[in-house]
Amino acid sequence: MRTEETRGRHRHGPGFTIIELVMVIVMIGLLTAIALPRINLTRMKADGAARLVRMVVMNAQRTSITRQSNTIVSFDLTNSRIRVVEDYNNNDTLNTTDRVYWRGLPEGVRFITPTMARVIGGTASAALVGSALRTVASYPSVTFRRDGSASSDAEIYFSARATVATDFRAMTVSPSTGRSDLYRWTGTAWVRMTQ
Repeated sequence: MRTEETRGRHRHGPGFTIIELVMVIVMIGLLTAIALPRINLTRMKADGAARLVRMVVMNAQRTSITRQSNTIVSFDLTNSRIRVVEDYNNNDTLNTTDRVYWRGLPEGVRFITPTMARVIGGTASAALVGSALRTVASYPSVTFRRDGSASSDAEIYFSARATVATDFRAMTVSPSTGRSDLYRWTGTAWVRMTQ
């Protein structure tokens, strides 16, 4: 027969007390309060957009080499999107038989003329700058040739917040190799981003 004393010792199985649960919740809250201010979502969005633009350009270059036909990358600066045309007959125009696809920038990211100096120096006059850019079906464009080279040098500027200089990103394209590089504005200079 059980007495009052033995019943008290065998009350419940393993578990957490309410005090332990409250302490865990308080510690999670403190860690969140410390870590959250260090996360800048708009800079993360700008970095993601930079990587997206570079990925589209690099894929266009690879496609031109693999398929041995030109690939035209056009920039719709107004609607913040990129058009890629697989130019099967290599005539540097958009035909009905060419494969065309679009890629938009992430929500809130826009092609924008920078207020600071260009990556290579000087003042930018537009969000897309290049010495030999061509207009293909209404959009400024860079064509990647079958050897991977580009038809023009290019600098493309975009930002998640135009009012915050450190949210500006840029991508450059080298004409001889078609190589693309990403840059971010630190507030004083353009610095190459790690890929």
